[in-house]
Amino acid sequence: MKTIKGDLKLTKDTAFNESIEVRGNITGYYNLKVNGNISALNIDAHSIDAWDIHALNIDAFDIDAWNINAWNIDAWNINAQDMIYCEKIILKEDGKIKARILIQNRLKFKRKEWKNE
Repeated sequence: MKTIKGDLKLTKDTAFNESIEVRGNITGYYNLKVNGNISALNIDAHSIDAWDIHALNIDAFDIDAWNINAWNIDAWNINAQDMIYCEKIILKEDGKIKARILIQNRLKFKRKEWKNE
């Protein structure tokens, strides 16, 4: 995993061959591809392609990931192979969400614990 202390400013389309942890914000409206997971405070990019995305706020044209965990998502298209956990999702006109499971208002979502029998 690559750790970036502070912000990551995208000045061109950027790719990482490993997971990244950004201890700040990801900014710059370019394409971001990560062969692993992304962890950051806020992400602002044109398109995001990663395995798992963890951020407070995500603003992008296209998002493609296995799992997305965010407070707010503002996007045109969101494609999650598995699950989206989000408090608030704003889709632009004609935007689309594709996900197996979508949980909004996750703070109000009551999680259950299951016991193995």
